[in-house]
Amino acid sequence: MKKILPILFILILVPVAKAQTTGKKNYFAVGLFASAQSSMITYAVVTYRDDVFIGAQVMTEQRFMYEIMGYYPSIANINRENLLQKNEVDSCFLIENEARKIVGYYAKPFADLWRIRFFTHPMQYDQDGWSQGEFKPSRWQREYLGKEYGVNNVLMEYFYGDNLYKLLRDVQNPDWIFNYHFMTADTTASVSNTGQP
Repeated sequence: MKKILPILFILILVPVAKAQTTGKKNYFAVGLFASAQSSMITYAVVTYRDDVFIGAQVMTEQRFMYEIMGYYPSIANINRENLLQKNEVDSCFLIENEARKIVGYYAKPFADLWRIRFFTHPMQYDQDGWSQGEFKPSRWQREYLGKEYGVNNVLMEYFYGDNLYKLLRDVQNPDWIFNYHFMTADTTASVSNTGQP
């Protein structure tokens, strides 16, 4: 009887322990706020459990790009796929030299993400953004970002998962850029996920 009790105890604990780890997911994420590297964009892997945010691992832009494109291992990319290519994000690729060694990356849509938040570049004043507000989007733009990408506050929240890939596709669409830049109360409800009113 004494041997049976520990075995029963283990059999009960195993499902409980397994249930506690279910629902935990890691996603690549981008925040339109300053990072520790003094960049206007914060790159991270965020962790959610059952749709509740539990933490973020902030990293350099280079590490982020190498992980999301599968060159470095990542908890958010276990199979080491090029997730940008898999999610049909154009203008993002690794750069090889003549010896086929990876020497860098090209990621054009990421370079434009600051434009969503700012009216002009906060350090290079000759570059225009798409925001209607100086340091944050207008009310209509904020409502649109919340509805389409799940981000209600660009000063604090991350774009992540499928919403991040969708945003990266959209910021390369001239129609989307125009509609976002000139968004009003009338156009907020009518802009589709392809950027067409």
